[in-house]
Order: sequence, then C-alpha cells, then structure tokens
Amino acid sequence: MTATLTGRRQPDPRSAYRGVLTWVRRNARRRAAPLRVPPSPRRKALSLGLSMVSVLLFGQLINVVVISQVQHATTQARLFDDLRTSLAEGSAPLGQTGPEGALVAPGTPLALLSIPSLNLTETVVEGTASRELMDGVGHRRDTPLPGQSGTSVLMGRAAAYGGVFGQLGRLAPGERFTVTTGLGVAEYEVTGQRRAGDPGPAVLKGDEGRLTLTTAAGYAFLPDGVLRVDAKLVSTPHPKAAPVLYAASLKDSELPLGSDTSDLVGLLVCLELLIVAAAGAVWSWYRWGQRETWLVFLPALGALSVLTGTQVNLLLPNLL
Repeated sequence: MTATLTGRRQPDPRSAYRGVLTWVRRNARRRAAPLRVPPSPRRKALSLGLSMVSVLLFGQLINVVVISQVQHATTQARLFDDLRTSLAEGSAPLGQTGPEGALVAPGTPLALLSIPSLNLTETVVEGTASRELMDGVGHRRDTPLPGQSGTSVLMGRAAAYGGVFGQLGRLAPGERFTVTTGLGVAEYEVTGQRRAGDPGPAVLKGDEGRLTLTTAAGYAFLPDGVLRVDAKLVSTPHPKAAPVLYAASLKDSELPLGSDTSDLVGLLVCLELLIVAAAGAVWSWYRWGQRETWLVFLPALGALSVLTGTQVNLLLPNLL
C-alpha cells in the first residue's frame, strides 16, 4: 500500500499483479471441461430400443430357466386331476387308439409315473414333441403303453419345464418304480443305462416287457447326447391291441432332441406384436411420460415375452 497527499493508502499495483498471476497459474493447471453435446432424439430412441432388446433376451433366458418351471407345475396339477377323473370313469386310454378307434390325441394324460428313489411323481401324456414335453413326461406314440409286453418309451426334459428327468442318471440297477395306466399298475426294475455307442439291451422274448426312460445327456440346457435308462417289467404284462403306429409314422419332432417347426406362423405373429409393443413403449417414453409407460406397457410386454418365449422354446430340442 502507498500513502497519498490526503493521508489515505492506495492499493499497491504489485499486489494486484501478483493476485492476477496466481489466478492465471491456478486455472492453467485445470483441464478444460469437455463440451457436452446433448444426444439427438434419434440416438436416444436407438439407445432405448437396444436396451429393450437386451431386456427381451434376458426375459427369454428367465422364461426358459424360471417361468417354464411354474408353467410345468401348473399344467401338471391340471393333468393329474384329468387323469384321476379318467381312471375313475374307466375312460383312460388303453392303447394307441381310443374307444372309437381314433388315435389318442397328443397331450392326453394316460399314465402316472412314480419313481420313489428320485422323489418323482409325474403325469405322463401322449406324444413326445416339444409341446407335449412342456407339459410333462411324454409317451412315444409308436410304442405300447407301460405295463404291456414289448418296449415302451417315455421321454422327459432334463432341465427346462420342470427338468423331470434331470436326475435320471442317478437310477441304479435293481431300483424299482411303478407306472399306473387304465390297465392297472405295472412295476419295473432298472437294468442299466446307455448312451450313444453303448450296446443295446437284449432282445425281448415272448410276453416280456421293457420300459426305456429317455432324456438329454450333458450339462443342463447344453445337451450333448441322449441318456437312456432301461427297466424290465417284473409284474404281469397287461393285454394290448395290435399296433397302429410304427416308427416310420412319427415326425422328426417326436424323436429324441427333435425340434418342432410346425407353428412358425404363431412365432411370427408373436414377434410382430412384441416389436409393435416395444416401439409403442419407446414412443410413449418420450411423448407421454416414463411413469405412464411403465404402468401401461410393462404388463403387455411381459405377457408378449412369455408367449414369444414359449414359441421359441418349441424350436429348441425337446429333451432340453
């Protein structure tokens, strides 16, 4: 500070210079903040669309791993009631055809499989395509019913939709289980397991019966082959009618690890509805409001995701 003629002190120019120099040095060390350009509406819509696709893919995974288990449990409760009613009324199927001579419709409940060592009780339906195996264990249509002479074949999933036969590899020779049909109760004893390349069981003689339980081999949801567990009939064989269906009568979708492509139109319709709903959700997100979009579109997208996932699952291996 310097003195003046009036006795007042004036600011020292050197102090002001030092203050300015300090401010310049301090700000010179700071990085210039990046220029933030707000995203365009088109980029925001694309980003939100990709996010929805990711959510839908994740939803498909949840559908296979979690929701399918709930669907299976619900369907089994209904099928058990239907089977119990048909057994009480005496209207349960007794062979490949019904009382009127028509083939038993795929998905019809026809037996109750009980394996105590696996803590398994499952309603068996007619047919082994993906749609039937979503409901439970399926009976291969060209084979006799369990309890009849000859080789009967039951197929079940290893992981999805209840993973009914996921523990099939734990069955050891000598263990017994039962299958109840309209003909009565049949008892079986496990004789062994086999995979691709293993020798097959001995040829049956006379009225001998065998039941082959079939599922996917390998890790859950990653099948690398087919596992078969053979069991011999130890109870008295039930009578059977002449067969109507043979191996050549089956579609590829009914064979082990087959996929069902018969309803591609249904898959296309579900995908179109899902895309329209997703596009509507993107539009609503910016034009209507986030809260309103969640309330309106979340249930619709959830329901369409389940329907689409079910159609996609038909294309996956039936023993998955």
